[in-house]
Amino acid sequence: MRIASIAVTALILLGTCAAAQEISCDYSKTDFAQFKKYAWASGHPVADELANQSIVNSLDAQLSAKGLTKVSPEEEPNLLVSYDVVFDRDIRGMGFRDGLQNLRWRSGSKYVLMGMLVVNLVDAHTGAMVWRGTASGDVDANASPEKREKKIHEVAQKIFRNYPPKE
Repeated sequence: MRIASIAVTALILLGTCAAAQEISCDYSKTDFAQFKKYAWASGHPVADELANQSIVNSLDAQLSAKGLTKVSPEEEPNLLVSYDVVFDRDIRGMGFRDGLQNLRWRSGSKYVLMGMLVVNLVDAHTGAMVWRGTASGDVDANASPEKREKKIHEVAQKIFRNYPPKE
């Protein structure tokens, strides 16, 4: 019974580590209070139009929650916003197999899809990068559209958690 309890705990911890995301941000020393309006600039968006729209909507929601107003490029924005998405494959080792009734170790590996979302905020007047937020982690290529949209929204929230930076 104790071995089964330890195995369950190990599986839960491994699952938590596998689902972890890495979130970071970098910024320049500037007065972020001056930024009130933003417009979208070109980046390297994801090719899937539905995913692109979900990312843009989630980022718009976060920027709005931070007090920024979306305007057209002709309306003299303070910030230009873009995002980039990069995908890659990672090789992961496999561990326990066949559930808890037939605990056995199986060596081997599998490919895991990794993704990175990078959000760039550029001062529209100087052209200088003032803030960059990134999130990277595993991507579930088989997720339902609802689950994918929820995940994108959660990632956008995490990226903007520390915007504007506090001195």
